[in-house]
Amino acid sequence: MKPLEFHGSTDPMVALEWVKAVEAIYDYLQFEDNDRVSCAIFLLSKMARTWWDATKISVNVSALKWQEFKDLFYDKYFPRDIRSQKVKEFLEQKQGNISMKEYILKFEDGCQFAPYLASNDIQKGEHFLRGVRDEIKRDVRMSKAASYKEIVEKARMAELFAQ
Repeated sequence: MKPLEFHGSTDPMVALEWVKAVEAIYDYLQFEDNDRVSCAIFLLSKMARTWWDATKISVNVSALKWQEFKDLFYDKYFPRDIRSQKVKEFLEQKQGNISMKEYILKFEDGCQFAPYLASNDIQKGEHFLRGVRDEIKRDVRMSKAASYKEIVEKARMAELFAQ
């Protein structure tokens, strides 16, 4: 599967992407919790290996669950204040002058930071709609679209007709 090593990074998005990439492999291979941790530790190198060598002293590695490992990892490479900032950016996100296509991509990327919102189709659609430009929002509301998918489709069409 050629999993990537994680060397350490000052960019929290690199850490987040690494976790998502290895989780995709773990899910595909149906790894158990302890196998996920062992494999992740094996993939740490350079600065990340140094961090782990210092961290494992205070952790019972044999009993460590995947979520606990991720919590430790994120505390180091994707700190809470940055996660909170990403949530805030997502919650305040507006379309502005970007295209609907760009806004949809930005919105869907931001959903990962507020899974409680993104997991509810109606709330997700409402939040999406709050961020679009007023003229598009008006047209979508008149269409009575309810689901996220319907709202996105109507927003795309409204943008086309507005041009």
